[in-house]
Amino acid sequence: METRALGNTLWAVSKLDVNDPAFLGALITEARSKLSSFSTLDLANTAYALAKLGYKNTAFMRELLNKAEGKLPSFNAQDLANVLWAIAKVGHRDELFVSLLLGEAKSQLSSFTAQALTNAVWALATLGHKDAVFVSALLVVAEPKLPSFNNQDLASMVWALATLGHMDTTFMRALVVAATLNIPSFNAQDLANTAWALATLHYHDAAFMSALLVAAKTNLSGFNLSAVTQMSFAIKKLNIKDAGFERALAARRAQLGGG
Repeated sequence: METRALGNTLWAVSKLDVNDPAFLGALITEARSKLSSFSTLDLANTAYALAKLGYKNTAFMRELLNKAEGKLPSFNAQDLANVLWAIAKVGHRDELFVSLLLGEAKSQLSSFTAQALTNAVWALATLGHKDAVFVSALLVVAEPKLPSFNNQDLASMVWALATLGHMDTTFMRALVVAATLNIPSFNAQDLANTAWALATLHYHDAAFMSALLVAAKTNLSGFNLSAVTQMSFAIKKLNIKDAGFERALAARRAQLGGG
């Protein structure tokens, strides 16, 4: 199979969510022998597809990144974002490669889409890779694009910043403005992640939190135990007094078997 056909096949399989370990194993065996001739798009698509399918092969990923490293200057913004996301999704640790990738990505941040920007910060938070200079540069690019962020992008962005311990008051103010418009349609996990993140960053906007709690009360039946714990932490940390909601959270915790 030709290299482009291999990459395209993996991409298609991931889009169709066809998770067949035997088939994927065969494709990986074929791809391993042709990695040296993979284009930047082939490398990025392969990493992204395997991560999307939750297929982890540490040895192959290491080989793929070794080939990608020498071609990083030729990667476009989307390919850089996809590879970074893929590394984090499968939990592959390679600090040197991530640092090199960020060095290339920094000069292309203006070409990152809203989702790519979010995925990049999410990936760094998931990997525990702190690069304050890169994140600060990314937020400068992300701020004017915030109105185009969807609910998950907004919640994932603030969760990632909190996980990294990266506080940027100007960006947070803009993010809260954008999120306020969307908060009624946030799902339970997005609400919990956002509340937890704001509390972790010690960022309290009374009007926004009031709107968030209204949405949380409506969606409480969708909260899992982790979300209940996040929300309880947030209202305590931000010193929010709402006895009725606290009782509702306690009841939901008990319902979920959390004591």
